[in-house]
Amino acid sequence: MSRNRSKQNLKRAAVDRLEATFDRLAGRQNDTFDHRYRRRDGDYSPKLLSVDRDRELFRECVRQDYVYLMAQKFAAAPDFLAGLLPQSVLGRAQNGHGWFMDAKGQPLLFADATFDRVCSVLEGLTQLGHRQIRSWRNQQIDRLLKHLEKHFLDPLIPLEDEQGPLFGIDFFKGRMVAGEPFIKGLVLAGQMDDPDCRQRSLALLPFDFNGFELELGYGAQEVVRPERLVQLSLGDTGARAFSSAERRHLVELEVIVDEKKIYDYPEFDQAYFRRCLGDGVCDDLALLYIGRSYGFDAMLGAFLSDAVDTYDKFLEQCHPGGMDGYLVNQLVSLSYQNCGASPVEEEELARLINFAAKLNLPTTRLSSSHRRLIQYESGSDQPTLLQHWKFLVGEKLPRIHLGFSRELAEKFYQTAFLRFQAAGLPVPAPQFMGKG
Repeated sequence: MSRNRSKQNLKRAAVDRLEATFDRLAGRQNDTFDHRYRRRDGDYSPKLLSVDRDRELFRECVRQDYVYLMAQKFAAAPDFLAGLLPQSVLGRAQNGHGWFMDAKGQPLLFADATFDRVCSVLEGLTQLGHRQIRSWRNQQIDRLLKHLEKHFLDPLIPLEDEQGPLFGIDFFKGRMVAGEPFIKGLVLAGQMDDPDCRQRSLALLPFDFNGFELELGYGAQEVVRPERLVQLSLGDTGARAFSSAERRHLVELEVIVDEKKIYDYPEFDQAYFRRCLGDGVCDDLALLYIGRSYGFDAMLGAFLSDAVDTYDKFLEQCHPGGMDGYLVNQLVSLSYQNCGASPVEEEELARLINFAAKLNLPTTRLSSSHRRLIQYESGSDQPTLLQHWKFLVGEKLPRIHLGFSRELAEKFYQTAFLRFQAAGLPVPAPQFMGKG
């Protein structure tokens, strides 16, 4: 029985891959293949490969995966997708997801894949080299910061400038937002990942909704000297927790550099160092909380902060704490200069982090990436971010899957509904189209 089932699974994988190829070539949106093999059973053990040793296979998988992702529907301009999606391809290469599998459905893991190597393969498709993409990403963050500085005191802030919608988001075109809640949402989302803010949050609100001690992981983006990182063979610095003493030692060894200034690639780059093990914050729940508490304009501000956090991962110029942290600090400084106070109070941030912590109750695995938030999931007529707002205002929702974990919308929105009840923030019970 098990041998027959294994043969059937292999045949199914080959057929689904072929159908996905046909759909892609025909310009049809089809992410069924990608979703079905996101979670695999025991028949599919991963195969570890090397970018150098298996160069041609790596190049082919990268190209196929990028073209596949570009064929999906997004609420963003193609030139922005060309600068965004190589990051998604990298994650899929390192984890054996998407098109990084053989004809039998076996995941192909390229643990030594890097952003630059992915971009180099895609240069013929994107017309951009890895240094150009890194520089372009810096330009988009700088563009946002200058736009916010220009309009900081305006009662209404446009979400586009002379170059078009910020971050290429199509539903930003022609949209104005109220300045105060927009800035508040942006700063809240920008601070919720900061390790010091998370520690203070746990000190203020240490318990989950059932009164048990809340578990919360956190870490920080550090500027590093890549060659020294390699020399010490630290591996995945996000896989273990580094103590304060260990971090200080890495600064002494000049692996981590923390002087507050701009650093240039490739002499310097960034790496995530975990400081406390455990699950972090669900970005989807954070967006919902900010939307419910401060309105849609604040939710859009938080969404933009999430975009900066995504683009920040691979830059030509970086700053200790990440460019997202740098941007938020600039906004807080402007707020003190003009208003005499921060746009966000400590208790507001603590309530957000507590509400959105993955291990608060009910627990969740979901946390949509920026790519997922702007994607039209199969069966939806709107990107995920706008689906979240539909939930908050009580509109009927499609029965779709969300995020990398492919969580059922029914399950996620019920989780959100129960958390809002526990937090004393009533929202309409989720309603769905069609039969369950």
